[in-house]
Amino acid sequence: MTGWSIRTRLTVWYLAVIVPATIALAIGSWWLARRSLNDEVDRTLAARLDGTREFLESMAREGLHGGEMKEEFGEYVELSRGAVLLEVTDAAGTVLSRPTFPGWAALTDEASLAAIPSTAPVDRVESGEPFRVARAAFHAGAAEYRAVVATSTRASHDALRRFAWLLGGLAPAVLLIAGFGGYWIAGRALAPVDRMTRTVQETTLRSLERRLEVPAADDELRRLAVTFNEMLARMQVGVADLTRLTAEASHELRTPVSLVRTTAEIALSRPRPADEYRQALKDVLAHAEHMSALVGDLLLLARADAGVEAGESGPVDLSEVARDVGEEFHLAAARRSLGFVVSADAAIDVRGDAGSFRRLLVILLENAVAYTPPGGNIDVRVSRSDVAGTRTAVVEVIDTGIGIEPDERARVFDRFYRGAAARAQTADGSGLGLSIARTIVERARGTIEIDAGPGGRGCHVRVRLPADGEGREVEHASGRTHRVDFDRVGAGVGGPDAPGH
Repeated sequence: MTGWSIRTRLTVWYLAVIVPATIALAIGSWWLARRSLNDEVDRTLAARLDGTREFLESMAREGLHGGEMKEEFGEYVELSRGAVLLEVTDAAGTVLSRPTFPGWAALTDEASLAAIPSTAPVDRVESGEPFRVARAAFHAGAAEYRAVVATSTRASHDALRRFAWLLGGLAPAVLLIAGFGGYWIAGRALAPVDRMTRTVQETTLRSLERRLEVPAADDELRRLAVTFNEMLARMQVGVADLTRLTAEASHELRTPVSLVRTTAEIALSRPRPADEYRQALKDVLAHAEHMSALVGDLLLLARADAGVEAGESGPVDLSEVARDVGEEFHLAAARRSLGFVVSADAAIDVRGDAGSFRRLLVILLENAVAYTPPGGNIDVRVSRSDVAGTRTAVVEVIDTGIGIEPDERARVFDRFYRGAAARAQTADGSGLGLSIARTIVERARGTIEIDAGPGGRGCHVRVRLPADGEGREVEHASGRTHRVDFDRVGAGVGGPDAPGH
């Protein structure tokens, strides 16, 4: 059946159920009809025995004996003669009534009578004629009598035979109709699937806005259509993101490529002093570095979208990474006269790639330094949180910069998106930094969120990552928190007792 269509298989399965059911119904109907006819015959025989017993009892009450009783009983038999044959004898073997049927003697011989239980009718055949026979023994006064009754069941047998032929002729017709009906019903049931198939076949990357028809009934087909529509919606969003990413990447790359070409053309347009050639090469190098960084960011995002893990996954001390990155940024912060503090608990281990976590902190600190006006503050905190038995490493970057509008906070993680304040602050930037940061955090099974800074000023970026075990306990001279302060003049790196800003 593997090569058959679903419609054919449904029809076969339907027939596999209906055929045994139809056969069982036919056999059951024939058996019930036979039982009903036999019960009707048995009631007739029982009524004949009861009438005989009552008549004998009435004669016994009247005191009739011998010939008088036989004469009276003969008249009773003549008056009540019908389809039921009756034989009555007393204990002495005197026959009160006996049918004139030629084969009656064979039906009432001792062996035949002994084979018939009292009051339990049985089927017998005599001279090719089917009979239903019953016998009974009862007392009338002081005398004991035996009665045997029989009736022909040929009419019942003929009726059953005709009924059997009728069932034998109807059953195949019913099964044939059921087969065609099942095939038609299967086609009707699968019609929505055919429509869905045609719609999906006609759907291309240029027509992802099309949706499948959703059946009104809340059934499996409705859930299938809804699931397909949800998948098409995700595909539409994905293709739209890919298209936008391609367009925006092309736009971002077009400017440095054009500048490189223009700078080279100008430098080669006429002979120039060596200093001008050197300056042109510096400009080309700067544009190339910008393009290289942009291509690296795009490659990282592409690898993340493809599910390619970057680097080895192992325990990484976030506190150590934060201190190392802080040392790299203290000069940049000092040049902008920014207060810069790194507060990190003793070793807090998380599982992941050290290079990725370093990139995460670099992105957050680059934004904080770039968008915090001179005289502002940047505070980096790395701590451990233990809520309901769940250990979490928390990285916070708090600045007093220009901040992000509430309605833009959900979009700053989109690729190439830059808020209005960020665009007004500086024209540099590709809008990929926070998108890369979110990718790194999500790959480490963490979360990242942005809120307003202290007093509603600046930004408060909070990253939560699953802590790896208990972490390594590293004690510093002044306790478990290592605080590194960088003053606005760029004095250097302080130890645990370094003064605040």
